[in-house]
Order: sequence, then C-alpha cells, then structure tokens
Amino acid sequence: MLTLNIKTRFIYGWFSLRSIKLYVDDVLFTKFLAQGTSIIEIPDDAQKLTFVLGKVYHYKTNMYVTKEDRKRKEIFMGLHLNHRNLLFFLYDSLRTDYLRSVKLTIQEYASFENDIYQQEFITLKDNKTSIISLLVSLVILLFSVVQQENELAPLAFMIGLSSTIASLVYFKDLQIEKRTYKTRILSTIALFVLAVLFLENSYGFLHYIILMFTILLTLFFIENLKSNQNIDVKEV
Repeated sequence: MLTLNIKTRFIYGWFSLRSIKLYVDDVLFTKFLAQGTSIIEIPDDAQKLTFVLGKVYHYKTNMYVTKEDRKRKEIFMGLHLNHRNLLFFLYDSLRTDYLRSVKLTIQEYASFENDIYQQEFITLKDNKTSIISLLVSLVILLFSVVQQENELAPLAFMIGLSSTIASLVYFKDLQIEKRTYKTRILSTIALFVLAVLFLENSYGFLHYIILMFTILLTLFFIENLKSNQNIDVKEV
C-alpha cells in the first residue's frame, strides 16, 4: 500500500465542513474532511488520484502516481483553492479547477498551511491615489445627476457611486495586498474612462477634468509600485 499524506488548507476556512471525495483510477475510494491533515492508504498499483469537492457544482483536480512515489511508498501533497483575491472570487469560484492539488516535499508539507496563501503587501507613502479616486468619483456622481437628459447617465451614476464607496473603504489603507491594489486601481482607471463615454461633455471641461485626473491617478499608481520595488531591492 502507498501512504497518501494530504494537507487541506482553504482560505478563510471555506468549505471546511465539506467532504472531499477521493477517486482512485476513477473509482470512488473514500471521503475525508476538507480541512487539516488526512492520511490515507491507497493501492500500490494506483495510477490516477482524483479529488472532488461539492455535490451540485463539482470542483475537481487530478494527481498521478509516479515510479518515484512507488519507490518511496509515500506521497506528500496539499489541496488548496485557486484564490487570487476577493475581487476575483466570483469568477474564480465558477471555474471547475478552483480546487488545486500539488505534490510536496517533506519540508514543503510541514509548512504548507502557512506558505500557500502568503500575500505580498506594499506600503504606500500617502493616500494620493485614494484622494484622486474619490474626487473623480464624486465628479462623475455629481454630473451624472446634473445631466439627466443623457440616457447613459445612469451607467455613469453607478460607476460614480461604486467608485466613491470603494475609495472611502480603502481611503486610510496605506498597507495593502499588492495584487488587490493593482486590480482595484486598474479597474478604477478603466471605469473612469468608460464614464467619459457615458457623460455628455455639455460643460466643455468635464471630459478633460476626468481624463486629466485619471492620468494623474495612473502616474501616482505607477510611482507607488516603483517605490515599493526599490524598497524590496534595498532590503535584499
């Protein structure tokens, strides 16, 4: 028999009370809890291991037994969710490969639960990007109401409202997860450009102001990323 050592670590403890089904060569072999450590004895001649989470919408991942595994008589592996951040959660969770499996060395296995969701944080020198985002959002929100004759104004209103809320939520955050920060700012920039298309330029300067501050937001965003790269280099 081969000893299968499994560590299951799902971010935020999601699905931790669910069971994961283990199929050996496409035949249901056993079930185990979707958390912590599980040790399972599987047949020596096993070729493919399939892990399935969920009853209605299945998340599935496969792992194959190699000659080296048979020699060692032991397999160390980890199960985790392909979670990038909360902004991508809905999209990621709709993918059948949301559940991921990875083979590990003994050393990697020992620290798997601590290492798998390590996040890279950046420290902002100031909250310029939040201030600019908030100002532009308020401008879009205001003029989407003023320009009521524009049939696309409701779309601009939704952009202004959502961007205002997001700017207020993150206004005081100077230490933030890098991927979340990049996703938030890039999506904000894209929404501001869309808002220009949704708003009439009846005031002449409106489009110019939004685009000017959007460019300024982009420059500050790039500056923040570069300054943190320089800090990382100095620390090394």
